[in-house]
Amino acid sequence: MVTPLATALLALTCLAARSSASTSAQEPVPKDSESEPSTGTLREDAAAGGAPEPTKVPKAALPAAALPEGSVPAGTTTPAGPAPTLPPRERVRWGWLTHPLSPTPSQYQVRKGQSPHRVLPLPSVRAQPGVGLMLGANISYAYRRKEGDPNKIYMIFESRVSLKKVQDHSFFIRLRDLLRREEVFEFGVLGYVDPVFPYFGIGNNNNLEGIDLQARYYQAHLNTVGGALTYQHPLWRLPALGDKPPGLLRSYAGLAYYVDKVKPYDNSLLLAEHPAADLDARRGLIRLGLTWDRRDNEWSPGKGSLFDVIVDNAGPWTGSTDAWGRFSANFRTYWTLGVDKLVLAHRLSFDALWGDAPLVPLGEFGGLLPTDGLGGAAAGRGWMRRRYIGRLKAFGSLELRFEPLELKVRRHTLGIGLKGFVDLGVVADRMQDLPKHWHVSGGTGLQVIWDRFAVLRLDAGFSRESFGIYFINEHAF
Repeated sequence: MVTPLATALLALTCLAARSSASTSAQEPVPKDSESEPSTGTLREDAAAGGAPEPTKVPKAALPAAALPEGSVPAGTTTPAGPAPTLPPRERVRWGWLTHPLSPTPSQYQVRKGQSPHRVLPLPSVRAQPGVGLMLGANISYAYRRKEGDPNKIYMIFESRVSLKKVQDHSFFIRLRDLLRREEVFEFGVLGYVDPVFPYFGIGNNNNLEGIDLQARYYQAHLNTVGGALTYQHPLWRLPALGDKPPGLLRSYAGLAYYVDKVKPYDNSLLLAEHPAADLDARRGLIRLGLTWDRRDNEWSPGKGSLFDVIVDNAGPWTGSTDAWGRFSANFRTYWTLGVDKLVLAHRLSFDALWGDAPLVPLGEFGGLLPTDGLGGAAAGRGWMRRRYIGRLKAFGSLELRFEPLELKVRRHTLGIGLKGFVDLGVVADRMQDLPKHWHVSGGTGLQVIWDRFAVLRLDAGFSRESFGIYFINEHAF
């Protein structure tokens, strides 16, 4: 009797199990369960060389109690309830002013809808001793696709006249990476009329303190017109290392041509030293050299360096009046001191002339963009413009820049900063005389950076003989 009864109970149990299995097979499976693979299967696949275990949990995960057993990988935590909702964004009350020590947006994140074109038309006001107040207009244009990229196109047109009848008209354009080789084309033309062109003598290192340095005795009349075309070709690239920007070594080649008309005034120093000389000159130049650019940006660098070593050659074969040459070397370095707002900038320059160099190059530092020196707005602030001229010139400058304020003006950015600087230079006609006379000046100033591409600076420089107020566009270096 026991055996037939046990057999009947076993048969009823099997029928009930089959009925339960068929019912559960007909019920729909939740969608989340379908998308969540079994943990055991994934581990077996991983062991067999298949797909690795997933480490992410879907954002719209259900509470742990609602998930089928075995659908959550081991070690994964899930929220105990529905996902929390974030509070609404609060409007920043002082969003137009950044924190004084906050990092400058050096990560160069582009704001939504920001145009790659930057245009700044301004009334042009410049001033420096010996030239006086200059009034006119300029327009600057820059094109760059991203905030951190170099300017693909940079152009500036300026036209000014000073109260002392000095006229300065110029056009300059820089085209970068047009051929997608990281090359640089530069083209510039200028016209200059200067009835108060300074001349204090060649290699005159005497102390002129207490003398009227703007008297007609130290002046001449100069007219200059000309232009230059240069090309920089990439040779070698150094990739970025940590927070240091990438560097690029380029070859430099260019042509330049200028015509100078020099007229000494009666009873002037220039006429006394050159009574019968024809000082007019044509300056046709062939320029060759190397450049190294590792700046984080070109309008107001905070890190990196910019070096150039260039040789100029002039003679009858280039259309020049005289045969002469120039070797120039300029080394500019920039360090960020702790925060991006505090920058230490340093410049070292050397310039050597040989042959029958005309009057204008005797008072210039050569390089990518030749500038007046020693003395003036670029080299030797505080000294009179072109105070020390000669065949050999060396110059060093140390400048501390601090930009504590950055304002938002509609869609534009306006940075306001302070600076302090020290300039040191020597000039001579012979190498052995170069270290005999050191000329020191220094001062302080303000700077304004518009949309991170146009820089305006107001410098006050002081020296033993004089002082100067300079209101100029672009940094001194």
